[in-house]
Amino acid sequence: MPNKILIVDDEPFNLDLLEQELAEYDYVLERASDGTEALEKTATFHPDVILLDYMMPKMNGLEVVKQLRKSEEHRAIPVILLTAKATQEDKIAGLDAGADDYVTKPFDS
Repeated sequence: MPNKILIVDDEPFNLDLLEQELAEYDYVLERASDGTEALEKTATFHPDVILLDYMMPKMNGLEVVKQLRKSEEHRAIPVILLTAKATQEDKIAGLDAGADDYVTKPFDS
């Protein structure tokens, strides 16, 4: 069975770009446009990994990671923050929240 990836970003262009980058691989992709939707889709889609934007409306990426890490069912899902926030403090905050990796935009696929 192909690996499942949940892509979360509030910018449709970024979702499209990530989808295009991953299209050549044998992944099943699902999209979410904010943190609340990401948590809902995590519960139903059961992703193997989550690519998560940091800055989003309703619930930012750090809040999403913290919620996932509180859940016994979802705490082991690897989460990679993809963000334009590039300061050392931002990276530390993301990793401290429970993200597994932190990649700044624009990224090299």
